[in-house]
Amino acid sequence: MLSRRSALLVFLIFFVAIVGCSRAPSASAASANQQDEYRFAVMSPAIAVMLRDLGFEDQIVGKHSWDMVLGDSVPIVGSEIGVDYEAMIHADPTHVFYQRTSAGVPSRLRALADKHGWTVHTMPLDTLDDIANGLDDLYIKFVGVREKSQTEIDPTVRFQEMSMPSSALAAAWDDLGPIADRCGRVLVLGAVEPPGAMGPRSFHAQLIERLGANPAITEGSMWIELDFEDIVVLNPDAILLFSPRVTTEADRFASNETEADPLAHARMMLGKIAELDINAVRNNRLAVIGNPLGLLPSSSFAKVGRQVAEVLKRWGQESPEPEG
Repeated sequence: MLSRRSALLVFLIFFVAIVGCSRAPSASAASANQQDEYRFAVMSPAIAVMLRDLGFEDQIVGKHSWDMVLGDSVPIVGSEIGVDYEAMIHADPTHVFYQRTSAGVPSRLRALADKHGWTVHTMPLDTLDDIANGLDDLYIKFVGVREKSQTEIDPTVRFQEMSMPSSALAAAWDDLGPIADRCGRVLVLGAVEPPGAMGPRSFHAQLIERLGANPAITEGSMWIELDFEDIVVLNPDAILLFSPRVTTEADRFASNETEADPLAHARMMLGKIAELDINAVRNNRLAVIGNPLGLLPSSSFAKVGRQVAEVLKRWGQESPEPEG
């Protein structure tokens, strides 16, 4: 008969052998299993694009009323105007995402989250840095930072795990140098009837500066209403109109180059603004950014940045020096 000490030794050897044979799942397998357990309710069209681009489209179980990229099979759970609490409860998310605003998250939704164990996330998306930081935060929280071999890269996922996803944004927003400065003062519009400008606090105006160009408006809020006289007084050297086009594929990169005559298209879209006696009209520095996601503070702004950069480079190469 084995002594108590010998029996204990045998047990320990047996236990170690069992543990050695039953290997724990790899880090990648564990991460994949965890991702499958996520259920996201997304109360922001911009955050929905980010999550989709990070590869989480199948984990989204509830969407914003004005969502632009998710399929019809994803139920609507409300908007800033009001939450559909019945739909939210039925979706039973693990995480609820809000774009941070002054209104905040409804108290009833927070109470439901406490009751059901949902985690509520709020993200500020007012600036270019907010977009980049928000995308990286989602990546760190739900993907994790780990190296991927070349053979593991998934071509269906827009951002891979070999670097932080904000690096793609930074590359698209990189300063163009002197060629952008030669474009002169750029007026960024979001509407033409009546004219509405993207002010210096907007991420659209920040993009112009990040690319190395000079905004025509340097003071004011995110959105500034103008009239024709205001534009004549500003006398911008270039005008860039953001006017998203509806397409059959919401995330398709719609560029001015798809138009037979980009300048004629810009004149048509700008209407009476294109008839004003200003430098931008005289020098033919008019363009329309038709990206369907061009107004969203999201990962889609990498494509928008590349499109704006192409316009600025064209203006800088082909147009005369800006008038004083």
